[in-house]
Amino acid sequence: MKTMLKKCVLGLVGALLLAQPAGAAVVLKLATMAPEGSIWMNALNKARDEIDAATGGEVKLKFYPGGIMGAEKDVLFKVKMGQLQGGGFMGYAIGQICPDSNALMFPMLLRDHAEADAVFAALRPYLEEKARASGWETMGWTEVGFSHMYGVKPVGNLDQMRATKVWGLDSVMLKELFAKAGVVSIPMAITDVLTSLQTGALETVFSPPTAAVAVQWPSRIRYYNTARLTYAFGGVFLSQAAWKSIPEAHRDAVRRILGAACDSVTPLVRKSDEEALAYMRSIGIEAQEPTAEEYKGFEDVAAAALANVRGKVFSAEAWDRVQAALADARAAAAP
Repeated sequence: MKTMLKKCVLGLVGALLLAQPAGAAVVLKLATMAPEGSIWMNALNKARDEIDAATGGEVKLKFYPGGIMGAEKDVLFKVKMGQLQGGGFMGYAIGQICPDSNALMFPMLLRDHAEADAVFAALRPYLEEKARASGWETMGWTEVGFSHMYGVKPVGNLDQMRATKVWGLDSVMLKELFAKAGVVSIPMAITDVLTSLQTGALETVFSPPTAAVAVQWPSRIRYYNTARLTYAFGGVFLSQAAWKSIPEAHRDAVRRILGAACDSVTPLVRKSDEEALAYMRSIGIEAQEPTAEEYKGFEDVAAAALANVRGKVFSAEAWDRVQAALADARAAAAP
């Protein structure tokens, strides 16, 4: 009874905050961890202006970049309360909005961008259906990229990694992987990582190259592992209440423009990731390429963790769909 009452109150608060006077513009407030000036924010700011023009000013977007609204967990709560209407998400929130998306981001799963494109295209309708079922409307998906491991100390293999202070996130999947790898991690918000690298509280971190440069990690790290450890993607999402607040005549334009903005990011991110790694090497950061045996060590850890993740972090159905799409992609690419 208390739970039902709480849901009713939250729903009423959200509805009141979304309510607009007759003839007033619908203002959608979205938060993101992407910093101002980044590839992602440049695309979103352009979309904001295009939506304003396409709707005659009847739909306006306001973005809060750089984590100024808090971590993604905080942003999700603010959306639930009606203080925000959505966000551009890249990590924790994606797993909450659509847990099955984690199946595509399982470590050591995808080898390259061609596989990522093929598998994502096959799973996209399924993921959007799942997001809608959990109360969200997908505006578009953005590539975050393949993550590498960076260190103040060498990180070329598991033994070297275990000998450092490793960054940990509030992620069940990551905790399972670290447990199987015998790694003790230190949980920390991404906004605190740079300071922790400076003070020595952290020594090993993970991220796609572009994101690492955006948050200034290369100023502290000395090594990076060339292996593509995991693939990540994000997206722009609105709550169902916010989506329904948009005049029906403008919904197609809002989705089309935001979707195009998200699509435009992928090739830019890929080019930027190459440039980011080249930049790291140019300032003396050493690239460590694992041997076949060392690479297999990472694969073995992922395989060992799978049993404790499949059916919990993501559904067995999602994993089976990913495996089927991946098999098709590899068969099509085979000589």
